[in-house]
Amino acid sequence: MLQKAEETQVVKYSVVEADIANMKSIYMDLVITDLNDKEQFNQVKEARLVVKGKRCAVENERKALKKSALEWSRQVDGKANEIFALIEPIETHLQTEENKVIEEERRIKREEKERQRKISQKRVDDLLAVDVVMPYLEVATLTDDEFQCLLGDKIFEFEERQKAKAEEERLEKERLAKEAADRKAEDARLAKQKKEQDAERERLEKIQADLNAQSKAIQDEKNRIAQDAADKQAAENAKIQAAKDAEALAKHQAKEAAEAEEKVKIEAARQEALKPDKEKLIDWIKGYGTNPIPEIENKEILAMLFSTLENIDNILIDLLRQVEEL
Repeated sequence: MLQKAEETQVVKYSVVEADIANMKSIYMDLVITDLNDKEQFNQVKEARLVVKGKRCAVENERKALKKSALEWSRQVDGKANEIFALIEPIETHLQTEENKVIEEERRIKREEKERQRKISQKRVDDLLAVDVVMPYLEVATLTDDEFQCLLGDKIFEFEERQKAKAEEERLEKERLAKEAADRKAEDARLAKQKKEQDAERERLEKIQADLNAQSKAIQDEKNRIAQDAADKQAAENAKIQAAKDAEALAKHQAKEAAEAEEKVKIEAARQEALKPDKEKLIDWIKGYGTNPIPEIENKEILAMLFSTLENIDNILIDLLRQVEEL
């Protein structure tokens, strides 16, 4: 049988708070101010190894102490589980019996809650039937007498509104019927008026058509008379213009004949004036190289001579042609 464990056990380690405080006061002041200073480095390293040794010692002691504690914990849990296994059927039986009552109470509460919900919902529906909307919670908190009194008032108000609405609908129907009758009468009046207007318009259109036909006949006759006069005048004008054109043509032809005759006389005179020099130059060209250049008085022939002399071997034939064509 397990013995009762001491309520308080003191855990002791070889390293105590005083040792840690002493290391802190000494080692926390160690700093490396020069990365190349070996002495500072060694001091810090040695101090770290001392601290590490203390920590490892505590860790080893912790494991040793916890090992025995874990074994004790397993024994305690095992015995408790044996007891739990014996107690559980009894507790389950009692809980089952207790749950019978609890579930019955819950069922009764649910049924009562559902009954109250249905009552409240019916109240809401009854109010909606008479066009009244109220918060659900407010309706649910009313007593039966309060609700019946409220519902009676709302039903009365609803019926009064329905009566008023029915009266309004009746009056509206009468108004619409009267408007329909008025519109029908007005439509008939307008239809009759339109028929009369159409007949009058047709009569006026016929009168206007007759007037237009008469006016057109008169205008056509005026146009015919005017066209006959215009045709006669045009024929007379054409006869006068033809006489003028014939006279002008005769004068133009006589002038052209006189001018042509004058040109022939001028050309004959020119050819006669050129003849001595042409014959001299033709004879010289044909006898070129044997006869000296003749004395030429005509400037036109003389200019042709000098312009030709530059390439005389090649153009004598052309010069002869030009002279013969003068």
